Amino acid sequence: MKLDWTQQTIVLTGAYGGLGQALAKQLNALGAQLILLGRNPAKLAELKIQLHASVMTVEGDVSDPVTTNNLLQVLQTHHSHQHLLINNAALSHVGFLQNQSATQLKQMLDINLLAPMLMTQKLLPWLKQATTAQVINVGSSFGGIGYPGFSGYCASKFGLRGFSQALKRELSTTQVSVSYLAPRAMSTAINSSAVDAMNKQLGNAVDNPQLVAQQIIKSISKRQTEKFYGWPEKLFVKINALLPSVVSKAIKKDQSTIQTMLNDEVKP
Repeated sequence: MKLDWTQQTIVLTGAYGGLGQALAKQLNALGAQLILLGRNPAKLAELKIQLHASVMTVEGDVSDPVTTNNLLQVLQTHHSHQHLLINNAALSHVGFLQNQSATQLKQMLDINLLAPMLMTQKLLPWLKQATTAQVINVGSSFGGIGYPGFSGYCASKFGLRGFSQALKRELSTTQVSVSYLAPRAMSTAINSSAVDAMNKQLGNAVDNPQLVAQQIIKSISKRQTEKFYGWPEKLFVKINALLPSVVSKAIKKDQSTIQTMLNDEVKP
């Protein structure tokens, strides 16, 4: 069935962040009915004004069951022929593992992995009410490449990728499809100043969130179940799956720069 954006009811988490805001604006322009989630009520209200549309907002942390319950109440009166859940909310605490706190590691796993799993689980009955439905898990190139200084973040995104693949197969006999769509580095607030400096020093490409939103929307239209964006990152993902030692050698050449830029010191 062809995707008609005007027949889409879309739940978007992390709605006012860099990528979330770009997605919200572009999907709104396509005529989709939006239900936006975010922790900051002021930022949600500001985005709603910018959209000049009758969008719905739900305030709260995606890892809080209260937020999900509030969303379910809103969804009771929001149905269409096509339903879409975009698990976009994410956070990153950068640093070598020995310098990460237990709280930081738990936050990344809760927001980046557990919250999308529980959100999808709770929304499955609503998704199945539509003629067709999609779950879009926004991943990362670091869900296919383990990178020093990002061990916790990589773990969460590798996990999200595995969840997406398994759930897709679980739901293969239903009208609900599942996709893992993975951008490379973007110019958003999720990056610390140290990460921005490191990307500049290493010459890593950093994409504009508006461009990434366009790519994601195109993939949703095509119902692509897995897509990594950006060259050569998507090539490295394929190489890493077959010959991880090759990627390890390439990254090792930048190890000292990574440690310096992230202000980390690896002990023997």
